[in-house]
Amino acid sequence: MTMKLHNERGAALIISLFIVTVLLGLSSVFVLRSIYESNIAQRELDMAKSFYYAEGGSKAALQGLDVLINDYMLSTVNGTNPSTLVSQTVGYVAGNDGIGFLYDFVENGGTPALTLNGAIAEYTQTASMGSGQYQYDIEISEKTNPVIITADSWDFPYNYRIVARGTEKSTDKDVLLSGDFTVRVQRDNFAKYALFTNDQTLPNGTNVWFTDKTNFAGPLHTNGRYNFALNPSGTFEGSIDQVEQLARFYNSGSPILLDAEFNGTEDIPTFNSGFNRDVSPITLASATQQQDLVDQAQGGAAIAGNGIYVPNNGASLTGGIYVEGDSNITMGVDGSNNAVYNITQGGSTRIITVDRTNNQTTVNDPSSGVTVYSGTPDGIDGVGTVIYVNGNINSLGGTVQQNTAMTISSNNDIIITDNVQYQNYTPAVGTPGQAGYIPPNAVGQDNLLGLVSWNGDVRIGTSAPDDISVHGTVLAKSGILQVDSYNDTGVGGRGTATMLGGVISDYYGAFGLFNGSTGTQVAGYGRNFVFDERMASGNAPPYFPSLNTFIAFTNDITDKMIWQEGDT
Repeated sequence: MTMKLHNERGAALIISLFIVTVLLGLSSVFVLRSIYESNIAQRELDMAKSFYYAEGGSKAALQGLDVLINDYMLSTVNGTNPSTLVSQTVGYVAGNDGIGFLYDFVENGGTPALTLNGAIAEYTQTASMGSGQYQYDIEISEKTNPVIITADSWDFPYNYRIVARGTEKSTDKDVLLSGDFTVRVQRDNFAKYALFTNDQTLPNGTNVWFTDKTNFAGPLHTNGRYNFALNPSGTFEGSIDQVEQLARFYNSGSPILLDAEFNGTEDIPTFNSGFNRDVSPITLASATQQQDLVDQAQGGAAIAGNGIYVPNNGASLTGGIYVEGDSNITMGVDGSNNAVYNITQGGSTRIITVDRTNNQTTVNDPSSGVTVYSGTPDGIDGVGTVIYVNGNINSLGGTVQQNTAMTISSNNDIIITDNVQYQNYTPAVGTPGQAGYIPPNAVGQDNLLGLVSWNGDVRIGTSAPDDISVHGTVLAKSGILQVDSYNDTGVGGRGTATMLGGVISDYYGAFGLFNGSTGTQVAGYGRNFVFDERMASGNAPPYFPSLNTFIAFTNDITDKMIWQEGDT
C-alpha cells in the first residue's frame, strides 16, 4: 500500500511539471506575440507620423517657394535701380540664362538664398515637427529659355521639384511635388507720360487751364482733375486720365464741375483717344530713388565741399559727375562729335569731354590742367551719363550728343535758359494746333535726356528765347515745370514752348496768360507738348525714377502641382 501511494505522488508531480512547462511555453508565445504586435503597431505609428511630417514639409516647401519668388525676388527687383535692372534683364534674356537671373535676384538681405548646382537652383530647409522632423529640398530648373513679351516686359519660365522627407525615429517617408511657374519682370516708368501731375493747379491752388494754345501728343494722367477753357480747350492725341469723376470747365468765367467731356458750346476740348475719369491714383517717385542717383553720380568718392567731382581711381572713372553747390551747365558737341559739358560751380570750371568711340573722358580744369581717364561718366552700373547737382542749376542749355543717353538731376531748382535739343531728331513741319502740323520726333535715335528736380522746380527762365524747344523728359517730384514771369504782359507773348518728351510734376505750372474773353495769348508761352514715342516702347533716360520700380510676379505656383508619395 505504501509503495502505491508513493508512485501516485510521483506521477502527479510529473504531470504538474509538464503543465507548468506548457503554460510557460504558451506564456512566452503570448509575450513574444505581444512584443511583435507592439513593434508592428509602433512601426505603423512611426510610418504614419513620418508621412504626416513629410506632408507638412511639402506644404512648408510650397510656402517657402512662394516666399523665395514673391518676397525675396520681388524685394530685390524693386530695390534695384530701374535702368540697371533693365540692362541686366536684357542680358539674361539674350544669354538664355534664366537660372542666372533667378540666382542673382532671389536674395535675402543682400545674400543669395539659392545654391547653384549646375543648371539647377536649390534650396533646403529642415524643421522639427512633433517628436520628429521634416526636411524639404526645392530644385528649380528652366522650363524654357526666357521670353521677350514686349519691349518692356520679359518672362522667365521655370519647373520646380520638391522632395519633402518626414522622419520619426529611424522611419522616413517622402512626398514628391512638381510643377511650374513663370516670373515676369515688367518695366513701368514715369517717362511713359506726356504729362503727369499730382494736382492740376499751381501750388497755391490757382487753376491752370487747358486752352486752344494747349496741344498734347501722348498719354496724360493727373491725381486731381483737369481744367478746360474756351472752344477749343486744347487738343489731346493720347489717352487722358484723371482720378476725380468730375472735370472743371471755365464756363465764361464762372467755373463748374461736370461729369462730362465738354461744357455745351462754351468749353470743348478735342479728345482723339478718350477722356477717362475716376481712375486709380499713382504715387510719385520716392527719396530712395533720389539717393540712388546720388550714389551713381558719386561713385563712392568722398565729397570734401563745394566743387565739381568726376569720381575716378586715378586711371578710370568710377561713377558719373557730381557737383556740390549751385552751378551752371552747358551741353555741347565738339568737332570730333564728342559730348562736351561745360560746368561752373562758384569759381571753379570743368570742361568734360566724353569720347565714347575710344571709351575715354577728358577733364579740363583751367586751374590745374588736363587729365584723361579711361571710361565714361555713366554711373556705377554703366547705364548712361548721370550728372547730379546738390544745389540749384541756375543755367542749363545746349545739345545732347547723338550717342548719349543721360539724366541731369538736381536737389533744388533747374532753370532752362536756352534751347535744350537732341543732336539727332526730326524737326517739326507746320504750326502747332493748325491743320497739317507734324510734330518733331526722335524715333530711332539714341540721344535721350532726363531732367529731374527732387525738391524744387524746373523753370524756363526770363532769358530763354522765344519759341523755345526743350527735348527731354522732365520730373519735378515736389514742384512744377513753369515759366518765370509767365504773366508779364509788359513782355507779352513769347511764342510757343515745344516739349519733346514728357512732364511729370507735383503741380501743373503756368506757361502763359490768356484773355478770358478772346483766348488771345497776352504773356508767356503757348504749350506744345509732344510725347517722345520711344518712351512708349520701353525706353527711359538712364537712372530715371520709376512708378514702382519694376514688377516681378508669378502665376500660381501650385496650379500645375503633381503629388506623389514615396518610401525610403
